[in-house]
Amino acid sequence: MIVNRKKILIFIGLVILGSAIILGVLTGLRTDPVPPQIRAGWYLPQQDIVWTRPGSGTNPSSREHFVLSGVRDGPAPQFPALSPYCRYENYTQENTDDRYMIAVWYFYEKSRFLASREQLKKFLVSSGTITDIDLNFSGSLAIDQPGYTDMDSGNNDLLPVRLNTTGYESLGTAGLFFTVEISGYGVQPGEIQYSGNNEHYIVYYGTAEPASLASRIDILREIIGQTYTYDRVISAEPL
Repeated sequence: MIVNRKKILIFIGLVILGSAIILGVLTGLRTDPVPPQIRAGWYLPQQDIVWTRPGSGTNPSSREHFVLSGVRDGPAPQFPALSPYCRYENYTQENTDDRYMIAVWYFYEKSRFLASREQLKKFLVSSGTITDIDLNFSGSLAIDQPGYTDMDSGNNDLLPVRLNTTGYESLGTAGLFFTVEISGYGVQPGEIQYSGNNEHYIVYYGTAEPASLASRIDILREIIGQTYTYDRVISAEPL
């Protein structure tokens, strides 16, 4: 009787353990293990940006190299803290020493995203000028430089043919804003339950110094073309 009872208890224990393992696997499939702090910088290049611009006619090809000069958690100093989950990277153009930035604000709640987007638009209007800028990515922008980056805009299936952006110019920076909505798990910090929320990003490509937006549009377009890696995109649009 004692032996049989031990066997029954062992069997029950194995059933409970197996159920817990299966539940854990299913939960893992339904949740995103990447926390919001990491998601904020998930689509940033995190490396030097290098490409070769193809030549045409008598013009030879030219090489562009943007050196990653700094990564910071938090909002870029030119803009308000729209989300607790934000990050930006600074770059220096090798042949001109011009300074650029790529900034990202991440949201797992749509209501917070919408409110922050409105807050940002009010800030931009009060601190500078905004315009609608339509970027055309049809055709190849550049030839990837092997050994530095695999972001080849000519073969980038993720890059939209056209990207509508919000241009911004102020005393300290000039650049382009756009928003991205992607299908995602939207797991809130400290939770393990699947929420089904889409994820939202506010993205800025711009200068880290005073500049004319008109003089930087072409190079910003190329940087976006080289580094746009947003997948599972539902929409990409201006502010």
